[in-house]
Amino acid sequence: MAISKSIMQLEGSLANVSMYKMHGSDKVIVRAKGGPTKDQIKTKPKFKKVRQNNSEWAGCTRMGSKIRKSFEVMKRLEDYPVTGALNALCKEIQKLDTEGTHGRRAIRLSQHKNMISGFPFSNKQVLESVLRVPIETTLNRMTGEATIEIPEVNAEMYLYNFRNLPYYRIVANLSGVCDLSIQENEKKYKAPYYGYCDKKLGVFESEWMPTLGVQPARSILLKYPLVENPIPEEVTLLLCLGIEFGKVGVANIPSGVKYAGTGKIVKVG
Repeated sequence: MAISKSIMQLEGSLANVSMYKMHGSDKVIVRAKGGPTKDQIKTKPKFKKVRQNNSEWAGCTRMGSKIRKSFEVMKRLEDYPVTGALNALCKEIQKLDTEGTHGRRAIRLSQHKNMISGFPFSNKQVLESVLRVPIETTLNRMTGEATIEIPEVNAEMYLYNFRNLPYYRIVANLSGVCDLSIQENEKKYKAPYYGYCDKKLGVFESEWMPTLGVQPARSILLKYPLVENPIPEEVTLLLCLGIEFGKVGVANIPSGVKYAGTGKIVKVG
């Protein structure tokens, strides 16, 4: 892969070269076409390692997709390719499996929770730099409950309104994600348990509040459904918190502005 620095901002195909842009970058990515066919990769002995790598990467992308889907409410806060970052993180977790054979290594997030703690939804803004008040969180696997305590917010002093928008709101999410592995006599990565997110009790969206004045303290309670009780060890709980800015939309109702927000995974358990 190459990056074009020419003033000619070409996109598309030219001879055996493809050129395109990626979200989060203003540069043009250049790739050469070609390589072995799909049938050759599937059948030729010399591509065995490629097949193993492909199998493991499929597991990483599936796990990355499961994680991102678990905090779906946070997607509108993203200002960079979060899916790619999650896939790469899952690959690093996969490498830590020293028991599995190459091509079948598991992705055990439950054993490496610290690696996803603090995962950001924005590369441009840090949650603590935007909402400048001390926030306390708890997460209890036994009860499946999480709490977020936000003190009184004087928006003119402790809220960084980086887009100069008239409204903001708080969003939060509690969800579960299960480890992925390939069981004996299986070919694809599967999760022994489901990960859940209660769309009513596990998701919180505050009312739209003005970015001027003082907002009272609030306590947020989120619940994870105890479908399997106790929660299996293979399931990791993710508590996410974010802030979203908005403006007046249709019928004078506030609505969110794209890329005007930030958040992160504030606690794992």
